[in-house]
Amino acid sequence: MKKYTILFWTLVLLVVAATSVISCTNPSMERGFDSLNASIATLETAIDDLGIPQMITDINEMNLLVGELITDIEEYSAQMEEFNAKVLEIQASLDAMLITVQGITEQVEGMTVTAGGLATTEQMQDLLSQVQEFQTGVDQLVAVADYDVDGVIMH
Repeated sequence: MKKYTILFWTLVLLVVAATSVISCTNPSMERGFDSLNASIATLETAIDDLGIPQMITDINEMNLLVGELITDIEEYSAQMEEFNAKVLEIQASLDAMLITVQGITEQVEGMTVTAGGLATTEQMQDLLSQVQEFQTGVDQLVAVADYDVDGVIMH
């Protein structure tokens, strides 16, 4: 860029110098003007070869792409915030479920301890048999009982 600035000012000085001596017709000046015109044409060609308009177009397109990238990143960031919020909700639900499962586990362990102290089916049948025998004995005693204690058994 510095190179073209120097060329620009050189060109301006040459144009100023050329205009100041335009009123004189001098063959060496004519050659100088021809040389100057040739240099200006070469400079214009060099500037055109640089493709500055295409560079400006390319830079504008890059700016548009950068703007689109920024928009995409902002959208992605918003989606990530939503995702993180959902993950936190799920984590809270899992924590609550874990507490519930722990409570159920404690209840089952308590029931297991309690069940360990309970009678088996065989023990219950044996106890029922003993109760029935006891009831038979009670029935017999009642049948032969002297309720008024007078020595006479009432039927």
